[in-house]
Amino acid sequence: MSNKIKYISINKNLIYIENIPNNVKTFNDLITNNNTNNTINYNSQNYYILNNGKLIDKYEIIYTFVNNYNKKNKYSNNNILHLDINIKQNGGGGIADIFTSILKIGDFFIFIYNALVWFVKFIWWFVTFLVWLFTDLLNPLILFTDFFNSLIAIVLAICRLPFDILMALMSFSVNILGGWMQGFWGWDQSSLTANDKNSNYFKKINRNKGKKCYLTNTNTVPFSVVLGTILCPPIGVFMDMGLTGWLNILICILLTLLFYIPGLVYALLIIYS
Repeated sequence: MSNKIKYISINKNLIYIENIPNNVKTFNDLITNNNTNNTINYNSQNYYILNNGKLIDKYEIIYTFVNNYNKKNKYSNNNILHLDINIKQNGGGGIADIFTSILKIGDFFIFIYNALVWFVKFIWWFVTFLVWLFTDLLNPLILFTDFFNSLIAIVLAICRLPFDILMALMSFSVNILGGWMQGFWGWDQSSLTANDKNSNYFKKINRNKGKKCYLTNTNTVPFSVVLGTILCPPIGVFMDMGLTGWLNILICILLTLLFYIPGLVYALLIIYS
């Protein structure tokens, strides 16, 4: 026997071929023999042998294979013949395995279907989002309209601020002067007692916010206000509300210009409301 190969490597376990027992003739004997050192026991039907990717007959005589190997190969690395033992995969388990495989294939197609449904929904949402983005959020007409409306609101607020301050100062001045001129310019408080003026009803009234400009007893309309209303309805509204009721006074003036009667009715409604 050639000395080019002295060792056999079975799955990286080295075996010195000159020390192989006499009862070991084939590779199958070598692999399945319990008395062989560094061998692995395999069932004779569940494995196959490879050498450099080539299949080897497990029942081939070891020394015959080595001699043939040496004739075909001028040398071998480190005088070692490398063999790989691979376990065969078991076959199917009959009809049950067939149904199991079919179910697994069905699960795969269900997964593909769910993935396609999700993808279609995502595409639909994305298209809807793009339509909303360019037709609503980034619509030039809507952007310009919102900007223009905001600009107008800011300008009106800035322009109205001095007027509101002036009206507040005038309202405050009229309320102060009302104490001196209340007999003509506002409700007559001469009939009020000290208890009336110190009551919670009068103390809680804010003269600058929608209340009557001057204080009086409930349901009491002095003669001076009635006379002023008959002579000129807008004067009666002014005597009732003061400058804080400038809008009502303006409306009463416009109605009075319509042949006097509409303005008088409006003034009486304001006074007795």
